Amino acid sequence: LIMKLTIIASVYIACCNGFNSFGIHRGGRKLTRLSMGNDDVEALLEAAAKLRAESEQAERALGKTPSTSTTSTTPPPPASLTYSEALNRLSTLDLTSPGALSVLPSYNNPPTPLTPFPTNLKTLESRTSGAVTGDTLGVGGGDDVSLDDFKYATIAVTVVSTILAIASGFALPNNTGATLTYLFAVVPILWIGVGSSAPGILAGLIETVRSSEEDAKVKRGRVISHEAAHLICGYVCGLNIVKYEVEDGEPRVEFGLPVGRDIPFDTVSKVAVVAMAGSVGEIAGGYEKAKGGENDLLLLQDVMSGCEEFLGAARQQDLTRWGALTSWNIVKGKKGVFDDVRKGMEEGKDLKELIATIEGAGK
Repeated sequence: LIMKLTIIASVYIACCNGFNSFGIHRGGRKLTRLSMGNDDVEALLEAAAKLRAESEQAERALGKTPSTSTTSTTPPPPASLTYSEALNRLSTLDLTSPGALSVLPSYNNPPTPLTPFPTNLKTLESRTSGAVTGDTLGVGGGDDVSLDDFKYATIAVTVVSTILAIASGFALPNNTGATLTYLFAVVPILWIGVGSSAPGILAGLIETVRSSEEDAKVKRGRVISHEAAHLICGYVCGLNIVKYEVEDGEPRVEFGLPVGRDIPFDTVSKVAVVAMAGSVGEIAGGYEKAKGGENDLLLLQDVMSGCEEFLGAARQQDLTRWGALTSWNIVKGKKGVFDDVRKGMEEGKDLKELIATIEGAGK
């Protein structure tokens, strides 16, 4: 009995001195709890939010999608703004300052992720209900000037030169008339020589004559459709707007394009969408064929050649067609925005009013 009592007492004392019921030593120390006030917690959360915002801003400046968590202690920006609300915000902003427009919900916020995928001409045509094709864009190998155009132009040059040569020989004094006769007789030969070695020069002359015949009002409408699509796509893709001006009633918007030999592929993809938007805008505006996309394609070519990833000829063509398809979806996707921006340009609204129109479209 004494032995049993001794054992029980020993176990009791051991438990009181630092062992739990499973025999794990506690160390004989009291556990303490660190207390933190609400002010300290809020200060830490505020500092974390500030660092997250700075990180996201730096990634956007590099043309990358922010990789930080979207959780924030600050309330998210409104999903949409009315025209008046957007105009009120824009009134205090320098629109040409990089990142200034990021306070607006539609800026750098395309309706679908800008993830390029292989796009051939058949896919482009089918997904735009036949509206956007290689021919309507001017990139499908279909020439603006046909062989018949060259034939009729050659006939016209020959007939006119013959008439002028004969008339000069009869109407002008001997030496002068003879000289002009030979000169006019050489014109058809020069025309054929240039056409056989550099047909693009003659095609440009023929197209210039055609363009001069286009009504000024029709041409202005075409330019407005072209620039409206540029502005909408450039805005939702997050490109920096460098300048917006109106010359002779025709608007013109310019974006800050990246330069160098290490341009991120994400940025190149955005430029592809915006570059192709002008030609797509002409088609969306009801014009049978785009005519103003040559310079846009040259700028896109320069940007693609500076991509940090190697883009071969096939991949560049895919990216160009994908850009046309994506810009079509943006222009046609947001109800009424394209028509509203075109109307605003026709009425002579300034850049802030046009951006407010994009933000407040349909509201």
